[in-house]
Amino acid sequence: RRPSHAPHGPLTAREMDVLRLIVDGKPDREIAETLYISPRTVHRHVTGILNKLGVNSRTAAATLAVREGIV
Repeated sequence: RRPSHAPHGPLTAREMDVLRLIVDGKPDREIAETLYISPRTVHRHVTGILNKLGVNSRTAAATLAVREGIV
């Protein structure tokens, strides 16, 4: 998979994995279990995603990702 281009930097492949699960409405704990990472690592990825997309919430990130065809 190639990284996605976001307004404030490209998303990594792992950030894309996390973003897809955010779009699916999964909470951090479920994302962590699905990707075999810690909830704290998920939180760091979510923070990076929000910063790179230039949004302030998971809902805004999911909306932008779907609207812009990022996922």
